[in-house]
Amino acid sequence: MENPQSRLKRLPWLWPLALLLLLLAGHQWLALNDLNQRWHQLPHRTSATALADFAEFQALRALNAEDSEAQQLLVTELTHSPLVLSARLYDGGGTLLAAADTPDAALGQAYVRPLFAEERPAGFLHLSLAESIMTGEQHQIRQRLYYHLSWLLPLTGAMGALLAAALLRLRRRAL
Repeated sequence: MENPQSRLKRLPWLWPLALLLLLLAGHQWLALNDLNQRWHQLPHRTSATALADFAEFQALRALNAEDSEAQQLLVTELTHSPLVLSARLYDGGGTLLAAADTPDAALGQAYVRPLFAEERPAGFLHLSLAESIMTGEQHQIRQRLYYHLSWLLPLTGAMGALLAAALLRLRRRAL
């Protein structure tokens, strides 16, 4: 009967191949983590979040007071920001209460902020954000994401196949 140690000696390429696959997959994984951090630090996203944080208190106050003038004033003020093309305020049932649009509103990116009053949904604020230089950065990040995933998925598949083959060989040797 053949010793498993001698069988592994006949396959000297197995361990370097496994190590190479692991290193390549680790490199792709680190690149994906870097892209995730870059995505969350885009000024466009953080600016919209800060603007929505600022408007959330005023929107809740206008919703609770059921003051249509205050609701309309809020969405109109939001569209005065160069970042916002349109703003719409909805109640908890999804009924449109106030809206302010610019002619280019359909071209923007949607940003929705749910509004809660005492742990229950009070409504939501729908903003259409202006396209900007950040859109190019988002596109670039998305393209790099697809590139790294196109490498990571086959690498992990190859590592899985290699591991399965190694486990089947060990199992056959044990029987």
